[in-house]
Amino acid sequence: MNKNGWGLRVELLFIILFLVCILISTIGLQRLGLLKDKEGSYVNLGGNGENYDYSGLEQKIVNAAIKYYDKKYPDGHNDTVIVSFDTLYHDGDITKLYDEIGKECNGYAKILKNKVTIGYVKCPKYMTSGYDEDND
Repeated sequence: MNKNGWGLRVELLFIILFLVCILISTIGLQRLGLLKDKEGSYVNLGGNGENYDYSGLEQKIVNAAIKYYDKKYPDGHNDTVIVSFDTLYHDGDITKLYDEIGKECNGYAKILKNKVTIGYVKCPKYMTSGYDEDND
């Protein structure tokens, strides 16, 4: 090869070093939660994760939604009411929701006409079964 340029070994060394750096940074970003999973790839852990109990977050949304519903509809309501996390948060009925690694979660509550309330949570590694993103 050209004596004034790079040799094949040096070029291969730089390429391998570059690929290792990309691999390490990708793993690091994923562990920090900065790389999102593809939509629909959430694992339903049945309300109880391997290391974290997400049912507590669901119950927190349910409690806040009942409080909101009692303020907003003191005489009841005939239809199903869906209350988003943002509404509950901005009304001061709930604080931010975080999963086991400190990442923010979102959610909503569905209040049926007989006042049965179901909480739905979506976190980076968990999503309640039946979660509908249109209700965020």
